[in-house]
Amino acid sequence: MDLPVPCTFDFNVAATKYFHGLGDGEVPLCLLFSGSVFHSHDGAGVQVAPISWDKEARFRLPVQVWQDMMDAYYPGSALLCLRRDVFVRLYDYKVRHGIPTWEEALETMLAAEETVRS
Repeated sequence: MDLPVPCTFDFNVAATKYFHGLGDGEVPLCLLFSGSVFHSHDGAGVQVAPISWDKEARFRLPVQVWQDMMDAYYPGSALLCLRRDVFVRLYDYKVRHGIPTWEEALETMLAAEETVRS
């Protein structure tokens, strides 16, 4: 049975930081289950069965699989979550300077910081 497992590239999520920090190897996963499962058996129609709270499945996820998935869904990208007040300040900066993209706004600010440091 295929089981979809949501993944994110949000660096505010500890698992993403952990996965990103690994160069290679495997990530030990332990999926915990509880609730109900709907199924049919021998044409008897839909049936419901409980899943005990202590059911689990273990899997070793190759880090390369996670990296390939991130490259497929977020090619050449990383997500950055900002507090709304910081976003508004960044947006105002971008508009005030006529900067067309978020990347250019951040690159302009970083270049200014590097100039100040040198």
